Amino acid sequence: MAGTFQRRGAAVTALVLASGSTLALATAAPAGAAKTHAPAYYQGVTSANVLGVALHLPSALPALPGLPKDLAVNLMGVTGNAVHNTIGTGAHTSSTAVSSLASGSLVNALPDALGLKKTVKATLGMKPQSFTRLPIDASPLLKLNVGALTASAQASLNKSSSVLTDGQVAQLGQLLNLKAASGSATTLLNTLQGQVDQVSNTVTNQVSSVLKTVGDTLNQPGLSDTATQTLQTLQSTLQAVQDKINGILANVGNTAVLTVKTLDASQSIAPAANAAQSLASVDLADLNVLNGLLTVKGFVSQATASATGKPGGAHASFSGHAPIVAIGTPVLTATLDETGLNLSNVTGLPQSVTDQIDAALKTLQDALNTLLGTLGVHLNFVPGHVDKVDSRGRYAAATGPEYDIVVDSPVPGDGALAEIGLGHGTTASVSAQQATKVVKLPNPQQGALPHTGANLPLIGGGALALMVAAGLVRRRLTA
Repeated sequence: MAGTFQRRGAAVTALVLASGSTLALATAAPAGAAKTHAPAYYQGVTSANVLGVALHLPSALPALPGLPKDLAVNLMGVTGNAVHNTIGTGAHTSSTAVSSLASGSLVNALPDALGLKKTVKATLGMKPQSFTRLPIDASPLLKLNVGALTASAQASLNKSSSVLTDGQVAQLGQLLNLKAASGSATTLLNTLQGQVDQVSNTVTNQVSSVLKTVGDTLNQPGLSDTATQTLQTLQSTLQAVQDKINGILANVGNTAVLTVKTLDASQSIAPAANAAQSLASVDLADLNVLNGLLTVKGFVSQATASATGKPGGAHASFSGHAPIVAIGTPVLTATLDETGLNLSNVTGLPQSVTDQIDAALKTLQDALNTLLGTLGVHLNFVPGHVDKVDSRGRYAAATGPEYDIVVDSPVPGDGALAEIGLGHGTTASVSAQQATKVVKLPNPQQGALPHTGANLPLIGGGALALMVAAGLVRRRLTA
């Protein structure tokens, strides 16, 4: 077998050397090696911000003099940028992962001592970086407890994450304790409280009417144990809602627009099968609006992009859904659209009382939207989208969905006082290219004189002389 192998090897070598042709070499993967490989060149770019706050103030906050009218801050942000290059042209191989606590004009205006500018950054060749447990108090704008900031930039994996354990954003009392006009003793808070007082009786009566309807329904004979239990739970929920509403109506100043618990943003760029993949995501465990009157649970914003560099090999997607809003407790849930809150029906009730309860919930829905509208609070959901997918498989990008809370100024015509966004800038993109360079084997005849055929007679004559000499030697040996 060894001789066969050597002859076949010699034959192949002779063929290559004799042909002088250009060949593209392919190398087999060693035993046990992965069967999939990343594209020869790829670049991934990602970003995600857990929380964005934009403030448009009529005047500077008394406690924070010198601040500009328009302020912006992005909280708990991550970014990634990684280049893998084995083709020798284009951008050099590199990797940078960043996890930042905050950025924006507000951060630049506030004192460095607050720690808002904390950033964790890792570049290719560095060991993973991390920072944990940092309290931030920049009241009345925000108050945060940071869980962890991490960043890692390895040869085959770029990733970073930021975690917020709890926080409070824009307490109305402090935020609106501003003069409505120069030289006036009236503050925006007083203006808002006056507007709330005007609808206070209407809202209170609407909620009381709903509670009475549920109580009357409970007294109806013939209800099953399941229906009775459902109505009792609903009654308890409505009483809790009534207490929260009364607290807001009585003291707008002690109402926080937003409180959050366990928010995190993460991003990664890495090979996946035969592609390069970028992923950015924001996850929300618990968000409360207006001292917990509304609770949003399970909000997700995610964007994914992958590319192989081959036709049909680019893909982009996003995931996430309109936030599920609980009123008081999860017994009452609502959807969000441009018209406001839309309460869903309570399940587990007999048909005989369903119409009464549905009518009561419609009244509660109107009461909540009246209160939200008076406070100037609007809740919006912006769906995600695919930005681009290249048919040649070289590029893909996507943007995740966003969830916005807008607080209008109490002064008519002033527009938004605060804009609070979740999932803003959750984007992922990737570009990829396959190796196209052809490997040229050296030609052993390269540099030799051209083969014209003129030397054939000389070669033939030399061969004849050698044959004659061999014959003479043979005769002498046999004589």
